[in-house]
Amino acid sequence: MTTRRMYGGEPANTHAVVLGGSMAGMLAARVLADHFDGVTVIERDRFPDGAAFRKGLPQSRHLHVLLERGRLILEQLFPGVCADLTADGANLVDTAANLALLNSAGWAVKFPSGIGMLACSRDLLDLHVRRRVQSIPRVKVISEADVTGLIPDAFGTGINGVSLRRRMSESGDTAQEAAIYGNLVVDASGRGSRSPKWLESLGYDRVQETVVNAFLGYASRSYRRPAGLPDDCKGIFLQAAPPTNNRSGVAFPIEGDRWIVTVSGGCRDYPPTDNAGFLEFVR
Repeated sequence: MTTRRMYGGEPANTHAVVLGGSMAGMLAARVLADHFDGVTVIERDRFPDGAAFRKGLPQSRHLHVLLERGRLILEQLFPGVCADLTADGANLVDTAANLALLNSAGWAVKFPSGIGMLACSRDLLDLHVRRRVQSIPRVKVISEADVTGLIPDAFGTGINGVSLRRRMSESGDTAQEAAIYGNLVVDASGRGSRSPKWLESLGYDRVQETVVNAFLGYASRSYRRPAGLPDDCKGIFLQAAPPTNNRSGVAFPIEGDRWIVTVSGGCRDYPPTDNAGFLEFVR
């Protein structure tokens, strides 16, 4: 096997490259670290030091919960991470015992299910996962770098790596061009991925896409959790019942003794984002 040199690192016999420091990208890097001598994650954002919003993850402002299966998998990959999240204010919610759930059949009966959700902000979850991945010796994370294309292999039948431009200042005035080679390239850059265009430029067929648009819109705000709530009420979930009712709303606990309130509407019944309009939609 040909030895390849990681960008800024030592030679590695096998090397994987992950595009995007998203949740998918970080978890891919964690798994790949068990199978490759080196893994490089390339992210265009500058990662915040704490649990803070970053431009490349606009969905982090909305509701996120770690469902039971995801929680179990995350704990397998990073033992103790759920306890660390709870210590930082995440809430373990029993899906049947701790939620006031309303659907088209009425209010759901509460009972201890043993099936939990870990409720916290996406920013807090990302922070803990990112710290765990960055602590793996085999993983190198490059931030503030734009992937500019794919590098084909010598036979034109596969991908040998990526080209990138590293921003050397916050304004992006200066940049450094580089190439990173790998035995495997994983694109975890999300819906803004440019891989289909890059592959097409290399002579591959255009990727066929099917789009199904439910015209769903949603808005979120965070509030202090009110005092005096019943012990068995940690959150509220009001389900939509289309086609007669296209609206839904969720209030879930997150760190900082807050609720994140997300309301949504289908078929273009979008909730307003101004305070008065948001509250009227909630009402």
